[in-house]
Amino acid sequence: MSTESTDLSLLPDWLRRELANRPPEDRSVHRLYAPRYAYGRHRGPALRSAHRASVMISLLPGKSGTWQIPLTLRPSQMADHGGQISLPGGRSESGESEWRTACREFGEELGCSTEYLQPLGQLSPLYVFASKHSVTPLVSVSSLKPKINPNPDEVAAVIYLSVDQLLSNDCMRIGTLRRGNSEFDAPGFQVDGHFVWGATAMILGDFRETIRRILRDHSTEPWFM
Repeated sequence: MSTESTDLSLLPDWLRRELANRPPEDRSVHRLYAPRYAYGRHRGPALRSAHRASVMISLLPGKSGTWQIPLTLRPSQMADHGGQISLPGGRSESGESEWRTACREFGEELGCSTEYLQPLGQLSPLYVFASKHSVTPLVSVSSLKPKINPNPDEVAAVIYLSVDQLLSNDCMRIGTLRRGNSEFDAPGFQVDGHFVWGATAMILGDFRETIRRILRDHSTEPWFM
């Protein structure tokens, strides 16, 4: 899908309307980007003991009117998902809203202010059974690109994924991974030499399909899959 004929500067407004009218529990897209190893467990229901968590997909201004999404490379020594690519986010504190959790974790991990982040809505929640977290993905936009100074204890590197990259089929991959004695295929995205898979790929896949629906509705030209 090409985005050359569509003005993506309007994307935040389109997303705000789209997410406001979207059924909050629609997890149908997740299975398209789920590892074969998952056996559908991401659909839940989440265990009663599962921890609440939130992650942030933030549209930051890039070059030539593009939008960029910051992703984090977790240090290899981290207990949960070490060495993997993630969205900024983490576990909720007692009484904390999903939005507050996502903003707090975004600021702590990237070492930046979140005052310019404006909420656009949320995507479908996801149960990450491996770490027993029920994750709510929040979507935001900023008119300014914040100065980022990542926390080295939580972030080994910040990687930017442009919306154009996300929509392009060129970055999509099927990776073969190993866990113990098991080998399995996992759909995902190739971003700056890193393979993004698992829960992050499922959330980004949901976001990708949401934008594709929006562009089909607003484009003046036919979209070819």
